[in-house]
Amino acid sequence: MKILIIDNDVSTTTTLVALLMSQEAFQIDVAHGGQEGLNKMTANPDYDLILLDIMMPNVSGLDVCKAMVKDPSLKSIPVLLMSSALPIPPEEFHKTLEKFSESSLIKGVLEKPFVIDDLIAQIHKVARK
Repeated sequence: MKILIIDNDVSTTTTLVALLMSQEAFQIDVAHGGQEGLNKMTANPDYDLILLDIMMPNVSGLDVCKAMVKDPSLKSIPVLLMSSALPIPPEEFHKTLEKFSESSLIKGVLEKPFVIDDLIAQIHKVARK
């Protein structure tokens, strides 16, 4: 299973890669920002899942989702959002999620820190097969 982790926090991505690789033989790529993630997806759109931090400088997780929805080669890749805090008021965030859910892009939101077993269960539940 090929996963792209997009998170500007290097310690988060390093820990996440180590935890995931210790559990299963995932093929994992990392991008340390929204634009880098979009560049990697555009160059190689065969990811089975995107683990995407919501709050990043310059190009946020929601900006990445908006760009993915507009690109036919990316709009079918499932996304699990990761966040330790919502970037906007809860009501507005849920309305935004509903918009993306209609396109079947965002499959869930994981609150940081998360339990690795829960993360792996979510990965298997929503990733492209």
